[in-house]
Amino acid sequence: MKISNIVATVTLAAPLDIGYLHQHILGTIKDPKVHWLKYRIPKNNSYVAFYQSGKFLITAKSFEQIDKNASYVLSALEKIGIATKDWELKIHNLVIEDTVNLPCTIEKLVANMDAKKSSFEPEQFPALIYKDWGVSFLLFSTGKVVLTGTKSLEQAETVMKNFRRLLNKLS
Repeated sequence: MKISNIVATVTLAAPLDIGYLHQHILGTIKDPKVHWLKYRIPKNNSYVAFYQSGKFLITAKSFEQIDKNASYVLSALEKIGIATKDWELKIHNLVIEDTVNLPCTIEKLVANMDAKKSSFEPEQFPALIYKDWGVSFLLFSTGKVVLTGTKSLEQAETVMKNFRRLLNKLS
């Protein structure tokens, strides 16, 4: 099981002035069509989105990097006079890559799956899409699985176990 991406938010105690951030943080991009401010951390090109609500979204490929990215942004905010003493980090989504041994073809699996939870239209997209347990799976004919919607590795391991059992049961 490999983490491909983590999406998290940091919530500050006070709202953010997007115009002020845009003027004082070099490299920010303000699109007049949207209500947030875009930024890329120079050292690792990780995405950051600042919101007026006092939150900022950060991405990374590991939990360690999420912490580093949060610290980097908090430090940048402090340098321009924004208080960051009280803040909270929350993980919203993990994107996980894994593999399974396919017991049969995807066509056979989807024929035996609950149609409300699964779809497979190879002309549109080459993977079976399966939604259950509050998460989404993309299952490719190679056995590669992309899992989205989990908030922890423990949850990812549990739902992957459930998915493997389901695949074996349906074959």
